[in-house]
Amino acid sequence: MWSILKGEWRKLRRCQILLVGIVALALCPVVQYGTQLIINPEMRDQNFDFVKLFANVIWGNTQIFLPISLVMIGGWLIDRENTNDTMKNLLTVPVSYPKLLGGKLIVTIFLSILFGIYSVAITVLTGTLAGLDGFSADVLLRQGAQVVAAAFNTSLVCMPMILIFGQMRGAYLGGSLLTFFLGYCILFFKSGFLLSAYPFSAALILAGFDMQEYNGATQAPSVLLAVAGIAAGGGFPPRPQPALLVLTMAILLLSRPSKKAGNNKKKKVKKGRGRRRVG
Repeated sequence: MWSILKGEWRKLRRCQILLVGIVALALCPVVQYGTQLIINPEMRDQNFDFVKLFANVIWGNTQIFLPISLVMIGGWLIDRENTNDTMKNLLTVPVSYPKLLGGKLIVTIFLSILFGIYSVAITVLTGTLAGLDGFSADVLLRQGAQVVAAAFNTSLVCMPMILIFGQMRGAYLGGSLLTFFLGYCILFFKSGFLLSAYPFSAALILAGFDMQEYNGATQAPSVLLAVAGIAAGGGFPPRPQPALLVLTMAILLLSRPSKKAGNNKKKKVKKGRGRRRVG
């Protein structure tokens, strides 16, 4: 497995698709702070400081930027093997197809942690350049840990989408858009069961994010329901689904490499013209 992980990481480092996550997560704090500048002065938060910038970034990453980036990059890692016709070469070594997919998932989860650390750095840079108040070592450690934890939790929520759309040739872009839509739905859950149990909401709650202060939730979320939410895949309309990790394992074990249609193409034989008879 270690050799698989190293190989997948080397592939990923050389690919421009990483720019999707790098640019998206760099935009998040800029957009969140920029929103404060362009809205009406009456609606502007006069006490917008580092803590609130971090809260906005955690929300934005989980709702929009990470679901799009992780599903696109993780799906691409799987899709490229079929698109570039390299899967048949990988399967010649004694490694099962589910194990190969599992290696790609682990690399994506590791990437989400790196994205979280990167997001913390960009947030600190943005807040410093904007001259925001309230920065301290305690804020950096506490809020920064929430950014990284939320990124990790979001990657777990995205795993089934990565597996499903990554194995459908060319579908990872559509999968990232669908995951963005599912992530955006957390905006509408302010009370009841789905406030805590919806997987993307659960990713925030388990990271220690205050849903009542930020999202205007009318009741305190339940950590137990949030744990159940991470273990329950989301759908639309949102409802309890088979356990997320169990679903991911089931997809892994049932996955089979696609047949290459390109290998079965028959060469067309050109029919030559017969010689004319000389009368």
